[in-house]
Amino acid sequence: MDPHRNSRPQFGVLPLILGTLWVSIVAILIALPLGLGVAVYMSELAGERMRKTLKPAIELLAGIPSVVYGFFGLVVLVPLVQKVFHLPVGETGFTGSVILAIMALPTIISVAEDAMRNTPRAMREASLALGATQWQTIYKVIIPYAASGISAAVVLGIGRAIGETMAVLMVTGNAAVMPTTLFEPIRTIPATIAAELGEAPAGGAHYQSLFLLGCILFMITLIISISAEAISKRQPNKGL
Repeated sequence: MDPHRNSRPQFGVLPLILGTLWVSIVAILIALPLGLGVAVYMSELAGERMRKTLKPAIELLAGIPSVVYGFFGLVVLVPLVQKVFHLPVGETGFTGSVILAIMALPTIISVAEDAMRNTPRAMREASLALGATQWQTIYKVIIPYAASGISAAVVLGIGRAIGETMAVLMVTGNAAVMPTTLFEPIRTIPATIAAELGEAPAGGAHYQSLFLLGCILFMITLIISISAEAISKRQPNKGL
């Protein structure tokens, strides 16, 4: 038996990639229905006074630092998740997903609402003139017309969720293991880089592994950005 067989450091990226994707996808599944509902309300149902109140408030949420969201999650959401689901710890992937959903909501709402408001007035009036109700006009005319903008909002929301660091670092537990359920501690790629880069000696295997993680994260976000740009350039009436 070689005594030095296991002396080399071993690194694995699969748990980190899976943790990042799990948290981000669940965050979008939470944020998309809420964001789309608020966008429909602001674009089609809310009065001008209510819209002028909600619009700056939602845009203000996008400017809150992520560490503030992380502190809110650590103080409020972590004990709540632990109590509601009877878990040994509240720092779980689900808690991170909820925080990321809250952070992605302003982007999804703003982009989707702008896309809906760009629907030509003639199309709305033509639908109503043919006997359609307001709700039928919304989901048969306005949403299909704004489909490219809504898709871009979703992709940008995913990009925000995947690239987030501090909030996720504070509430997910940072356990670099293969995730089997969202209700256990997990670790994401940005959180790993933030937590370990300061301790990794420059030029060492650990440092190079973290640098490779950064390259992987860059490629993921680049693909998401290119997808958002391609979707937003589609013809707006293609969905009709």
